[in-house]
Amino acid sequence: MKKKLKILGEFVGHLSVGTAMFAALLAFGGAISILVRWAGPIIGDSAFIDLMDVVEKIILYADVAFIIWWAVYSSYKAIKEMVDE
Repeated sequence: MKKKLKILGEFVGHLSVGTAMFAALLAFGGAISILVRWAGPIIGDSAFIDLMDVVEKIILYADVAFIIWWAVYSSYKAIKEMVDE
């Protein structure tokens, strides 16, 4: 039973770290979005704003793909350890 609680603790910890990384990348993408909105009128180049919109979307989609991969990997690792026990 102690081994299963340890595996569960590691699983929850792994998911918590993944959630923290997701939040950090989301904050970074949000900061870029705010910076582009502020700097857009100063720079005055619509191509720059369009490019930065694409970069923001790439960061967001990569962040979502990463959190999904992280959750699947964590689940796989925990299930494998439970079965091996």
